[in-house]
Amino acid sequence: MKQEMFIPRNYQKPVLDVEERAETMRTEIKIRIHKAVLDRVLEYCSYDHVVPDGGEYYMVNFPFIENDYHYDILLGFGDKCECLEPLHVRAEMKRKIQDMAAIYKDKPPIMSELPFREQRR
Repeated sequence: MKQEMFIPRNYQKPVLDVEERAETMRTEIKIRIHKAVLDRVLEYCSYDHVVPDGGEYYMVNFPFIENDYHYDILLGFGDKCECLEPLHVRAEMKRKIQDMAAIYKDKPPIMSELPFREQRR
């Protein structure tokens, strides 16, 4: 029987250009936020991107990539955040909000979607 010897090779980490691509896709948008969401906004950018705007509001140059993930971040701030520019991002936010509102407009919920308690009434 022949004995084989294991010789480890140097591992070379694959070069992924995700960060490079993300950097080229990333831009800054201008949002106006209420102080209630400031600490949540600071999870995505540093305080040097934030400028006070009156007593309860801030203007923020917010890092942004145009994809559903980043739009969902903005939508998650609810009515405490307004996208000011660029205008095409503002328009897309408005479209997404209108689409969400249309789901609830003038339609009773489907019975199977109601909690069990409400179905028995």
